[in-house]
Amino acid sequence: MPRQKPVIPVLRHLARSGGTVISRCIGCMKGVTLLSEVHPANLAVTQPIRQAKVWHALVTDAEIARWKRAGPPNMLQFLALCEQRARSKRSRLVIRDWTHLDYIGVPYAKPAMGFALRDALAGAYAVAEAITVRHPLDQYLSLAKLGIMQGRLTDEIYLRGCAAFAEHAAAAQGPGFVRYEDFTNDPEPALRTLCERLTIDYDPTWRDRWWSFTQITGDTPDAGSRGSRAREIKPLPRAAVPDGLRERFLAIDDYRRACEPLGYEP
Repeated sequence: MPRQKPVIPVLRHLARSGGTVISRCIGCMKGVTLLSEVHPANLAVTQPIRQAKVWHALVTDAEIARWKRAGPPNMLQFLALCEQRARSKRSRLVIRDWTHLDYIGVPYAKPAMGFALRDALAGAYAVAEAITVRHPLDQYLSLAKLGIMQGRLTDEIYLRGCAAFAEHAAAAQGPGFVRYEDFTNDPEPALRTLCERLTIDYDPTWRDRWWSFTQITGDTPDAGSRGSRAREIKPLPRAAVPDGLRERFLAIDDYRRACEPLGYEP
């Protein structure tokens, strides 16, 4: 029989869909070592190598120095090292995927509508994928506020990526998904489901620590979401939709493709 590949848990979600708060809840659980927003196409913005060294002591100063001289490791080499070091500390390495680059990309990459991180790991690891989603209109309202999106993010680019990701999330043989709205209404069952899909142990003491967990990328002080400073997880009132935006979206077929597979009303 062929040798069974070790499993790396990967959490996936699009930008501004509530993924940071969900990742904080999982990242603070006992026995979890979380690397945040990792993608083979870009190591500069979210700096996963720095995360591994400074936050988790998974790489050494000598290794950093060697990589500066000889070039950085490829994604498989880097994550294999991190996975082995985390395991030696009796912890599970969990990767928060930078899924934005796979499906929307702006302004960092041209999206390939796939799963680049899984492809990078395929030779040595199986991936336990868990997906979270949010209503595409609410997600867009948050994403469009970011300065880096101004003049770059178009309705068509955004909705094409949302539709492709929704179809992947809802695929009959896929991993399934957890909706952000369901998480904010009742976080415990949503997190239990995600932990099961990630093949990690659920730790109920996350409630005591999630709001103070800082080993995360995403909500920065200058670009934080409405709930980024909250200490309680609860539904927020839906943001006001600018005049004409819903009508613009309804005129694009990808909007319905982005909503309906996930059970959202357009």
